[in-house]
Amino acid sequence: DSDESMTKTLDQQLPVPGKLTLKVGAQVMLLKNINISTGLVNGARGVVLRFENDTPVVQFRTGEIYHARSEKWSFKTAAGGFYHRKQVPLKLAWAFSIHKSQGLTLDCVEMSLAKVFDAGQAYVALSRAQSLNSLRVLDFNPRQVWADTSVLQFYKNFRRALHEIEYMPLGKKNRVK
Repeated sequence: DSDESMTKTLDQQLPVPGKLTLKVGAQVMLLKNINISTGLVNGARGVVLRFENDTPVVQFRTGEIYHARSEKWSFKTAAGGFYHRKQVPLKLAWAFSIHKSQGLTLDCVEMSLAKVFDAGQAYVALSRAQSLNSLRVLDFNPRQVWADTSVLQFYKNFRRALHEIEYMPLGKKNRVK
């Protein structure tokens, strides 16, 4: 990153930071699919175990060990040129947004719901916890938890339709030959 404006553009456009400071024990998130079959996928979380040749060695929740290496990240400018950055595909993951947590199961969660701004967002956040014992909610406000009215209407119609369905029992008498 040679000049300040280019650095700012890269920081805004790429998922990897220009400078990444890690130490043993740091919680990190993988920012790129490395090996899907072993669970080394974008969003996987792990802990830095040690450093080898100045690069982090990370153990992920799956038990998989990853020897991080720099990857090339590129961004195409409006003028058609390219900016590039070389960086390991990791970022600190002590905290992340509700959006980024979608699809994750977290073994230990402390969350703030103070700035929930959309229907269902609190549900997404709360349902990331593996269990109630692993969940701590800060500044809970019941007004921050609501469902979209169109979703409520859908389920109301769905329940009504279920009651109107005639069920045919499956047994020997009703088998088609």
